[in-house]
Amino acid sequence: MTGLLLFILFLFAALSWWRLLKGKELARQAATRACHEHGLLLMDDTVVLDAIQLTGDERVKTYGLRYRFEFVHEGILRKGGKVLVAAGSPTTVIIPTSSGQVIEEI
Repeated sequence: MTGLLLFILFLFAALSWWRLLKGKELARQAATRACHEHGLLLMDDTVVLDAIQLTGDERVKTYGLRYRFEFVHEGILRKGGKVLVAAGSPTTVIIPTSSGQVIEEI
């Protein structure tokens, strides 16, 4: 019985880890694409997990992953770009600019 419980715990941990890795890769690709389209440079070609949050409407709830990234615009390092990844909804990239936020769904 203990072996079965340990197996289930290990399986849950492995599936969670796999989902985080897939989410990070999806977020990195979305941030790279959005930065390229807006003439920005994604710093270190990476994103960092910022939060795991509950998303969705009242009937269907799922957890979403929020990643943050840094970018360079005209030689100035900017912080604060975000990528939101959730099952069943498009990946959303939010880039703050001097004229407001650029929100792009990919």
